[in-house]
Amino acid sequence: MSALFLPGWGAPVALYEPGLPADWRALEPPSFAASGGSLSAYSRWLGGELRRAGRSPLAGHSMGAALAILAAAESPQLVERLVLVDPAGLPLQKPIAASLLDFLGQCARGSYPRELAARALAAVARAPRAALALANEVRGLDLRRECARVKAAGIPVLVVACTSDTLVTSSHARALADALGADYRELALAGGHMWMLGACDQLARVLS
Repeated sequence: MSALFLPGWGAPVALYEPGLPADWRALEPPSFAASGGSLSAYSRWLGGELRRAGRSPLAGHSMGAALAILAAAESPQLVERLVLVDPAGLPLQKPIAASLLDFLGQCARGSYPRELAARALAAVARAPRAALALANEVRGLDLRRECARVKAAGIPVLVVACTSDTLVTSSHARALADALGADYRELALAGGHMWMLGACDQLARVLS
């Protein structure tokens, strides 16, 4: 049985693979074009993946963490435990334009691999309206009701935040952890929302 990891919005799975322990497998979500920019389409896709995999540990970063919460609320019998890294799931305040500037800065500094950055940008370029619709949906999420269902199901949950993250802030992550009745861990690392680009060993420790 493999544990399953879900990437964030628009992030290629190859970004995370250096930090995945041997028993973890990253799932490649549908493209923006295939999903039509609908979070429910991603939830249906993930439900199918979980049914094929059977009961599994499930982790995710950012939007991937929000999808993990939705899956655990919908099918708690299929989720052994959750690890939520910088999780979306409550309304986000940082403007999309500011996040784009952060991404461009990471590319300029070389912390975001050039080939993977090109792949991410190409996916947005193929379906820009769907990509923007999905980004806006994720920014407005309020999963407190789903968090209560996960908590009631007794699923063990770890929420991980990073002090330099200005998108999913520490206070945002802590509020989500409280709603889930989760353990909470805070990392003092540089790199902001994509801290794992420079600290893949820390991601491996979190998942282990």
